[in-house]
Amino acid sequence: MIRGHTFNYLDPLSLYWSWREIFGDEIYRFPHPTGHPKILDGGANLGLASLYFLNLFPDASITAIEPDPICFTVLQMNLAWAATYPLVLKNCALAGQRGRRKFYPNAGDAGRLDVPLASASTGVEVDCLPLDDFLSEPIDFVKLDLEGAETEVLTSSRHLDKIHHLFIEHHSFAGRPQDLDQALHALSESDFRYWIQSQFLPKRPYEKLETNEGMDLQVNIFATNQKWKKDS
Repeated sequence: MIRGHTFNYLDPLSLYWSWREIFGDEIYRFPHPTGHPKILDGGANLGLASLYFLNLFPDASITAIEPDPICFTVLQMNLAWAATYPLVLKNCALAGQRGRRKFYPNAGDAGRLDVPLASASTGVEVDCLPLDDFLSEPIDFVKLDLEGAETEVLTSSRHLDKIHHLFIEHHSFAGRPQDLDQALHALSESDFRYWIQSQFLPKRPYEKLETNEGMDLQVNIFATNQKWKKDS
């Protein structure tokens, strides 16, 4: 049970660390003057972040996006109690453009587009949609936990200025070009002020490039759009 609701999970260790970040540290907490925010949960996984948002803002309007078909089924189960809420669940991936791409699941944890977790990994075809499909009107909070697709999603958007608060879990894969600078440039161009928190960093990268599930860097980016202050 989490906050009075039965919560199904696939990996207990992954659930513990997610719960600690989301409900313990409250990394997604943001203020809202009316308590009726619009939220996009990109990379919803099993629904823990959406559950947190519904506890924080019972009158929130939430769209939760999850490409992994198994995780999406569990997500539906975990949020079935909220069927009467303004809650939309979509089984697709956020990407730079519409289409279908290969998604590689990871036993309910960090599945990702295009990048196999092992040479023998078997992917599934998933529908992809750009972020701008969900930015037809201003939105209070967007979470992007996309296991490597976050930069293409940000740089392909033309409406980032419609977002007030933005959380990005940025991933850098060893052996692939780094693009953190492109993500930060997209934020700066849209008048965001951002703060960066390290999640994974090799202890001595000059001597040994340690990796975590193929990643050599993982950071959290907290961003607030300064345009909203200017317009208020």
